[in-house]
Amino acid sequence: MPGLFRKLLAVRRTDAELPAEVRAALVDTLYAPFASLVVGAVSGGLVGAMVAYRSGDRWLTLCSIAVFFCGVGRILSALAYRRRAPTNEPATILRWERIYEVGAWSYAGLLGLLSFLSLVRSNDPGLQLLLATTSVGYAAGISGRNAGRPLIAIGQLALAALPLSFGLFALGGLFNSGLGAVLLLFIFGMMDITLNIHDTVIDALVTTRDKAIMARRLEQQAEQFDAALKNMSHGLCMFDAESRLVVWNERFLQLAGLPPQAVEHRMTARELLQISIACGNHRGMSVRKVAAELGRRLSSGVGGQTLVTLADQRAISVTQRPMPGGGSVMIFEDITERKQAEEAIARLARHDDLTGLANRASMRTRMEEMLAALQRGHGRVAMHWIDLDRFKAVNDTLGHPAGDRLLQLVGERLRATVRRSDMVARFGGDEFVVLQAPLLRRSDAAKLAQRIVDSLSAPFDIDGQQVEIGASVGIAVAPADGGNVDQLLKNADTALYRAKGEGRGAFRFFEAEMDHAAQLRRVLELDLRKALAREEFELHYQPLIDLTSGRIAACEALLRWRHPMRGLISPAEFVPIAEETGLIVPIGEWVLRRACADAVKWPETVRLAVNLSPVQFRNHDVTKQIVDALAQSGLPASRLELEITEAVLLQDSEATLDAMRALQKLGIRMSLDDFGIGYSSLSYLNKFSFQKIKIDASFVKNLERNDGAIAIIRAVAGMGADLGMAIVVEGIETVEQLERVKAEGCTQGQGYLFSPPLPVAAVGELFAAGAGTIQLVA
Repeated sequence: MPGLFRKLLAVRRTDAELPAEVRAALVDTLYAPFASLVVGAVSGGLVGAMVAYRSGDRWLTLCSIAVFFCGVGRILSALAYRRRAPTNEPATILRWERIYEVGAWSYAGLLGLLSFLSLVRSNDPGLQLLLATTSVGYAAGISGRNAGRPLIAIGQLALAALPLSFGLFALGGLFNSGLGAVLLLFIFGMMDITLNIHDTVIDALVTTRDKAIMARRLEQQAEQFDAALKNMSHGLCMFDAESRLVVWNERFLQLAGLPPQAVEHRMTARELLQISIACGNHRGMSVRKVAAELGRRLSSGVGGQTLVTLADQRAISVTQRPMPGGGSVMIFEDITERKQAEEAIARLARHDDLTGLANRASMRTRMEEMLAALQRGHGRVAMHWIDLDRFKAVNDTLGHPAGDRLLQLVGERLRATVRRSDMVARFGGDEFVVLQAPLLRRSDAAKLAQRIVDSLSAPFDIDGQQVEIGASVGIAVAPADGGNVDQLLKNADTALYRAKGEGRGAFRFFEAEMDHAAQLRRVLELDLRKALAREEFELHYQPLIDLTSGRIAACEALLRWRHPMRGLISPAEFVPIAEETGLIVPIGEWVLRRACADAVKWPETVRLAVNLSPVQFRNHDVTKQIVDALAQSGLPASRLELEITEAVLLQDSEATLDAMRALQKLGIRMSLDDFGIGYSSLSYLNKFSFQKIKIDASFVKNLERNDGAIAIIRAVAGMGADLGMAIVVEGIETVEQLERVKAEGCTQGQGYLFSPPLPVAAVGELFAAGAGTIQLVA
């Protein structure tokens, strides 16, 4: 290291003594590779854009923007330099050198900072790999490119690579610290190589008047450089003014695929290229033309950068830098992995990484292209918005890996269902979009939608398990249903909502009245968000009657919304919206608190029944909410009955059953609501001990003419008697229905025959007037 600093001091002394024309030539070498500078700046800008898009981090985004504008500034300064009047005026030369120095150091420093931030502010390994390879590649490339001004090159090297090293040390750990130490050694090694190349370049410039002396010195320097060049990660070779090879390293031979014994000192560039072609490194005339172009550049003294793809598919970047007085330095870099990484990143920017389908951004781009084509001519495009019907149940019960595999299989089926001209995209989660174009007839869209529904309704095999989900499809057709992407997405989503609402496993086209209904629903949702704060909700209670004694065994709390403009709104209209938006959680908490506060005033023999939504059970605070409501009201836990549906158990059986058992241990009773209309009621009765089963009102309607419903009620009543459960029949409206369910052994009844849902004050009057008893028909 002391030797390195001595070299730096010697460089400063040497630079101070350089003739003006030599210094001017060195500054020319800084600005001469204009195309390379533009490529580097644009590449840095693209990397910054990808970083900003992928990371989402504010500081990474700001730093990426700074990289972009710094690169633009460097391009503008290089353009200005190329248009200046040639001069050897020392002050002018020094000013242009300082301009380049500021831009180069700023750009390198920003790249280094971006690498550092990616390590300390991001956990994305792809992002970290991209920035690390960019910074290290930039640092390695500038050592040869700016060797004529070594202090500038070393500054760029340190600013680009040191932050990455510091970031690795900041991460901690033996492996990261080791990488940071190796990077420091790399920096010092590249500094030494830069200084050595600088000596060569200076010698060459100073001795331009005597080519014979320059040739001898180059030969001597080739021997001196040999040890250093062997350790370079880049391949390097140097040609003199006669395009003859005078210096090369082993890495150059490896990257070019050349046998060491075939390469000789003073070999011409054309001979070297012929050996490379004979070794099978290039195939096809196009590659030979690239080789010929390199030869012409050597002889013409024009620098530049070329990407060569070898026969083994390796990508080699060849950078040529002309030397003052004739000759060139060529640097070879294997950028195969970087190119593959860039292609992978570009693909990720356009495709979904799980399914390989086009992503949302690609879908929008394609749709915009299709709409632009429609404006120029005739035709139609159909957008199919697809939502998987029971994906969440699979994801929750079988696990996320199974859910991911299911999404992949769905993508494969969709690709197999559509034409090559159609596009399949994963829009997000379990939603997919198919763009069908060209569309000749509206019926063609209906046929494709039906094929999609049929295809996704067939069972999927996931690790030996048969899974059935199904799908709903909403269709919007352009240009009739919208002239831009957002409008089409909105209308397709509206049609999808209708398809799901009218019965899953179906498709619907967008219709104008749907938009009106959707707007009304959005207005209702906005009002619903304000209803709780405005105290627009109220509770009504409907009695559950003991069919033996006629006494009121319990009262079920039923939510009502008294809208200031629309009056009472049916729960069937607003509860689904509350569940979809998550508003059911705070509303449900309010119901628990208010119902418990009302029920504590009833006779001690009357229980309170409260329905719980599946969405409430997904909220892990539901147990605490129930306990708090009981504690605040003073209602004993034994007087509370929680009514749940099978949908609660479907979402996560083990976690839900654990929560239900915990509540039951407190003395709270559990009732299985809407029994018989779900998927697997008997299995849940086996898993959990319910105190009550409520038979859905649909079995009581037309009971006199429905023998099947009678048989089901009889079977459930018998099962309840064997298991010690109360059997409640909902929807009793006639004396005949009452007598029949009593005869079948049902223990409790609920319906308008006994009482409609009543406001809390009317319930109190009912208890006061009848002592909690309703006269049953004899």
